Amino acid sequence: MIRPLRWKDGHRFLMAARAGLYLDERTARVSRFRPMEAATVALFFPDLSPVLTLADGPGHRFLQVTWPPREGEARLLFMAPAPAAVDAEAFRPWAEIIEAIAGWAAAQGITRLVAEVAAEDLRPALLRQMGFRRVRRYTVWSGPAEVVAEAFRHIGRGQERPRASAWALHRGARGAWIEESRNAAGSPLWDLAHTLADLGPRWRQPVYVLTRWEHPEIQEALRALGLQPAFMVWRMVRWVALPALWAGGEVETVLPARPALEFPRIAQGRSRAYPSV
Repeated sequence: MIRPLRWKDGHRFLMAARAGLYLDERTARVSRFRPMEAATVALFFPDLSPVLTLADGPGHRFLQVTWPPREGEARLLFMAPAPAAVDAEAFRPWAEIIEAIAGWAAAQGITRLVAEVAAEDLRPALLRQMGFRRVRRYTVWSGPAEVVAEAFRHIGRGQERPRASAWALHRGARGAWIEESRNAAGSPLWDLAHTLADLGPRWRQPVYVLTRWEHPEIQEALRALGLQPAFMVWRMVRWVALPALWAGGEVETVLPARPALEFPRIAQGRSRAYPSV
């Protein structure tokens, strides 16, 4: 059984969060998201909160995801408590919960659960135990606060800001995280410089830039601004089956290319799997 966090879960969630684990690298690096604060906001303003906290029936284990889903995607942010080790025995209490969450996600119209974590630690192995697949690997560049001053020097040379930036900026208590939101058009140097300048001349925290397309022009622009490759991030996906109503009233299960779960039969309909293309 999977359900939203309740008021009576507050103390248990607080205790579990002490042994929790971030499942989103941006969240972990810049601390833009705090699990307890997100859970509290959702209890007071459930319709306005961007984070949903899910609990198992007894309220012993919790998973936080972005809400509402965007384009069928829900991002995993935080789990608590994390398994003590990456093996089947330690993971067993979470196994049934993850299966239930996949079923819940299908009922909400979610097509995939997504986590983006550093490639060099144990979280990718943990996510594989949860049925996730590694689909893409990205490079994250980093630099000190001085890269913002370098960005202002480039802007001072007179290049106008692009009308639509290809970069999304996220500020946090311990740094800034910039990532490509779409394919860059034109010179990436000026676009990146203006995005960095949005942090302001008083910025004093490190900066991380995640690149989704390994274009030489983007790499040259990052180096010109004083950033260097720092670590790799895996984008990991667990596909979720969705029920679909077809002509004649038959309910069939439509699965994405890498299925993790076949949604159970509904009413009197027949269940058949069709991989998407």
